[in-house]
Amino acid sequence: MRRTRKPTALGMEIKKALFEQDMTVKELAVRINKSEATVCEVISGKNQSEKTRDLIMRELNLAAE
Repeated sequence: MRRTRKPTALGMEIKKALFEQDMTVKELAVRINKSEATVCEVISGKNQSEKTRDLIMRELNLAAE
């Protein structure tokens, strides 16, 4: 059985932007040169890396919080 974490508020914003831009987590990961797992960890809040978060925000054209 897989464990899944609920997305954080930032994670929901990322997921919404991915949907609106018709992009997958895997595509985003390739664009920012990170692993798909790393992007998923940012969405779930497990990864708190400011650098990775900034890369994601910039790639998705999201305003910084």
